[in-house]
Amino acid sequence: MKVVLQEEHSFLNEVEARSGQKVQECYQCSKCSGGCPFSRVMDYAPNSILEMIVYNMKDQVLPSKSIQMCIQCGTCGAQCPAGFELYKVMNALRAMSKEEGYTSNEKKIPKMNEIFLGEVRNIGRMHEVGLMVKNMLSQGELVRDVAALIPIGPPMFLKGIMGFGDILPRKIHGQAAVAKIFENVQKMQGGHA
Repeated sequence: MKVVLQEEHSFLNEVEARSGQKVQECYQCSKCSGGCPFSRVMDYAPNSILEMIVYNMKDQVLPSKSIQMCIQCGTCGAQCPAGFELYKVMNALRAMSKEEGYTSNEKKIPKMNEIFLGEVRNIGRMHEVGLMVKNMLSQGELVRDVAALIPIGPPMFLKGIMGFGDILPRKIHGQAAVAKIFENVQKMQGGHA
């Protein structure tokens, strides 16, 4: 069932403008939710997020765990009979949530994203070991997480999947250019580098 709003609806309009997606054109068939690998751990199913936007439920949507859980894999768009790309809406909602100071119950994923982007900015690429260690430290569960890795780590070295060169990060040759990209994006978003 498609709902069409006649009056001014600034939340809907802003989400549509930022995402480039026409939220009101969603058929509510739930195929996005059925195909989403994370919908079972979200507080609201992906198609429910779209319906909540239509009904102007901004104060429920922006602090939701759902918008933080989306990994932008595009499965929703591949499943959608209308070709709707819900991950673009989720990305816009995350940005709006951050800008407007909403806090989510989901703390681990935004922190992991921050650590990941910091790794890329500082060395020009992702460093898996650094990412894992920094994430474990940020979550305050280093001992538990390291204990869980003990059965995995040594076999990776023995089978040649990982070497000692993988332990320490190495900057790429164009790292300064990558850092400049981050700086430019931050300026475009109104922040300071």
